[in-house]
Amino acid sequence: MKISNKKKKENREAIIQAAVDLVIEKGFKSATMRAIARQAGLGDATIYNYFPTKESILYAYYEDRFGQAADSLGRIPGLKEFSFQEKLQAFFETCLETFLADREFLQETFSLVFYPVTAIKELQRIKARFLECMDHIFDAAVETEEILEPPFRDLTYHFFWDYFVGVVFYWLKDSSEHFSDTTELIDKTMDLACAVLKAGVVNKVFDIASFLFRNHIVSRLQSFRSGLDAFSQMKRTFTEEMCGKPDTGK
Repeated sequence: MKISNKKKKENREAIIQAAVDLVIEKGFKSATMRAIARQAGLGDATIYNYFPTKESILYAYYEDRFGQAADSLGRIPGLKEFSFQEKLQAFFETCLETFLADREFLQETFSLVFYPVTAIKELQRIKARFLECMDHIFDAAVETEEILEPPFRDLTYHFFWDYFVGVVFYWLKDSSEHFSDTTELIDKTMDLACAVLKAGVVNKVFDIASFLFRNHIVSRLQSFRSGLDAFSQMKRTFTEEMCGKPDTGK
């Protein structure tokens, strides 16, 4: 019997929530596909219409949660008036708030998904959600000239991705009241990261590297090429004198 798209969405969400509950209760290894299906109120075979493996359920969970965090961020009153740093911090904190209810699940699964990287394609979909938010935040900051356009924006985004993953690892180990140590870590490190971007340090480093490349490395390459040309000429002259005929290069 054909089911509606609404029902498919409900079943998908029920599977993900069932996986979260079982992983918290029994651990990831003990949470079988059959147990997850039954916890979600579905037949043993039905779950495979949605997810081929329990690992794929993990990736779907994180992809969905980043999407939820992005939606929550967009609903923050007065977000457009926030500074570049305030938006970044709000995004990070919103992600952690989205994960908070399932923190025990993250403690069991976060390393499996993010380190070591075993499923590049699946992880890229998760990162795409994160980087989409970063793109909006950077676009607004560049437009208002709060920061300069980074010469390699993708690399800057991936720095923040790695930074965020590190923050989550720290948060999962944080036993301070209300995770105050994590909040302090974000405050201090975000200050530094944003100060570097606002000062245009990345742009200046790129300009220096470009200058050195143009004026030194390229000139060295040209000198090296001239040396090769001179050597080739000497070789031809020597060959002609010794053999009495031009060197054809063969």
